[in-house]
Amino acid sequence: MTTPVLTITGTGSYLPETRLDVADAAERYAGEADRILSTGYRTVCAEDTLYPADMALIAAQRALSAAGTKPEDLQLLLVTAIHRHGHKRLWSPASWLQSQLGCPQALPLTVNQGCNAQMLALDVASRFLAGSSGGSALVVAADQFASSGFDRFTADYGIVYGDGAAAAVLTSGPSGPGWRVLSTRTVSDPGLEGLHRADAPLPEHPELLDAEHDVRSAKRRFLSEHGADRLQRATRAAVNEIGRALLPDGDDPRLRRVVYPNLGLRLLEENYFPEFPGGEAKSLWDFGRTVGHLGSGDQIAGLDHLADEEFAAGDRVLLLGAGAGFTWTGMLLEHD
Repeated sequence: MTTPVLTITGTGSYLPETRLDVADAAERYAGEADRILSTGYRTVCAEDTLYPADMALIAAQRALSAAGTKPEDLQLLLVTAIHRHGHKRLWSPASWLQSQLGCPQALPLTVNQGCNAQMLALDVASRFLAGSSGGSALVVAADQFASSGFDRFTADYGIVYGDGAAAAVLTSGPSGPGWRVLSTRTVSDPGLEGLHRADAPLPEHPELLDAEHDVRSAKRRFLSEHGADRLQRATRAAVNEIGRALLPDGDDPRLRRVVYPNLGLRLLEENYFPEFPGGEAKSLWDFGRTVGHLGSGDQIAGLDHLADEEFAAGDRVLLLGAGAGFTWTGMLLEHD
């Protein structure tokens, strides 16, 4: 009897053709230009027409087509985002996607767990399918910042946000074409959740909208209380733990790429590149700096981007996510 394996059998993405020039944008922010330019981004994706669900549907259809998977074969449908969906508060993006794709039998879940949400969802989907002799899960991430009060250039430190969607089909069954999941590792440090929490809850009033989108103020308060290097120390420790778990022998000649979050270059150089073999050379920074930080979709958008590269059987790629909470997730993949 063939032992079931987990494979990412297809990926798909939607990245808007419109790209905002970061240098041009920086000129519009008095006192912020140097900070914005120091992130290292060249352009970021901007979508003014489609909302997250619309982009998610396109990415999902592309992933299902690439995987050769029918919607009726899906057992699980996970949708992740870090920002607003543009619809009513109680609306369910996962259920809408279910309806549009035609997979009412799939278990629908909409996940809000920061920028690591899609990687966490893939981890959950892996565990969900692990005991199955056959079945598939669809994991979709989508975010759009263009039509909201969230300023993609100044809301956060060291990051410029881009719009887009990315989807992956994860399948349990006999080994076949795609990226076989060798191992995953998630590290959590809930002591860092305060990085994205205000001093106290506030009532919902229109005049407080700008404050709700101000990520910097929460980070300033937290780091002033706990030390400026608290996040960096936790990140380096978590990434190091993931590296030791997924690459116990250190540098692996089969490891072709490490897909990091599309953070600004300084954050990557200080927190991520030193912990994995190859550093920037094996990263997708040349891609990331043209699309921006895509909320929770960086890793699968990156893997989808790698479809244009040639890989041999046995070549490996490591996906690494990080997000508010704080959590970090690594997933080691091998090309079949």
